[in-house]
Amino acid sequence: MANKQLKILYINLGDNAPYTYDKIVGRVSTWANKGHEVTILIAELSRKLIEKELTNRGNPEIRIITLPFSNKIANSPSSIIVTYMLRILFSPKILLENNETFDLCFSNSAFLVDAVPVFWLKLFGKCKDWILIMDSVVPRPKDRSGSLIINAITYIESMLIGKLANYLASSIFTVNPELKSEMVKRGIDQNKILLSQNGLFIKDIISTNALIQNNYDAIYMGRISANKGIEDLIITWKEVVKTIPDAKLAIMGRGLDKEVTTFKKKSKDLDLENNIIFLDFTPGVKKYQILKSSKVFLYLSKVNADESWGISLMEALACGLPAISYNLPIYKHIYHTNSLVMIPKNETGQVAQCIVELLKDEKTRKSLGNKAKRFAKNFDWQKIASNDLNLVSK
Repeated sequence: MANKQLKILYINLGDNAPYTYDKIVGRVSTWANKGHEVTILIAELSRKLIEKELTNRGNPEIRIITLPFSNKIANSPSSIIVTYMLRILFSPKILLENNETFDLCFSNSAFLVDAVPVFWLKLFGKCKDWILIMDSVVPRPKDRSGSLIINAITYIESMLIGKLANYLASSIFTVNPELKSEMVKRGIDQNKILLSQNGLFIKDIISTNALIQNNYDAIYMGRISANKGIEDLIITWKEVVKTIPDAKLAIMGRGLDKEVTTFKKKSKDLDLENNIIFLDFTPGVKKYQILKSSKVFLYLSKVNADESWGISLMEALACGLPAISYNLPIYKHIYHTNSLVMIPKNETGQVAQCIVELLKDEKTRKSLGNKAKRFAKNFDWQKIASNDLNLVSK
């Protein structure tokens, strides 16, 4: 299958898009540059940035379709529900704009907003093979913080889509053996599960230079939420500042309005306004510049089921940063390098001590950083995306 020209559709309609641009662009640009005919269905809010990233990849010819009511980020549980329902309601638009049949239809997640468009295409015989991407297994509502309603909905959605994939999907991609085991426990057909990887734009990272100004002692990049350990970051940094008063921690990311407000308030209450710099979501080459302008990467995610591969974590290693995380079991399947220092969960004191030691020991920090870059080079998007099509063909 992978040797002939394919008509491929890639769907990502969720507001998680700002954190998955690279995953989308990495795959579709590789396929388009190999001569396949690629269409992507995305939320309008993602369009400009996706187009910019595609231009950076050589401007491959890719058709982009967007839906009404998809030009704003949903920042509260009620707005998320309403927004996603509207996108699902208008998803048949894809049938009107494409009077053709796709060989492969990729859903970026196991949620209705990314799966329903494929169901429409299947119903009218417009999709030959559906490939479901499950980069994570949604934990049970009680096992994660945040809105109980949203947690319950996403858990039920994930279970439902997994069951439907047993009957309708040709293959299910995941990126970690532990995830595969959990998916099988939840009733997904193990014969349909294929192990893939996430990837990086290694050439972009290598060619990007650090910023001359605005250097940071440490940095976090990811979603701002309790599950990602954002509160632990604040507590840890308070300890670091006791030893290094001028230490600067940069935060790159977005989250629900309530969680971002809580994060900023706690930083202020602990008198860390001059030590913690909030950079918001930072896309493209600029994020590599900021990472390379930092000394240590922090990623204290607390819920094992919330993780799968860690694109932010791997990008930091590729930029030459030693990284510190909690010792979640899921990382052990991917990060076979001591440039990632894993510390027992909730041990913020140990994390702070490790940060201080690395900041004071430039020789060790640079040695770990060089190891990190060599390790991360194994995960280039061109290699990963090409292998994905080979897996499907087999």
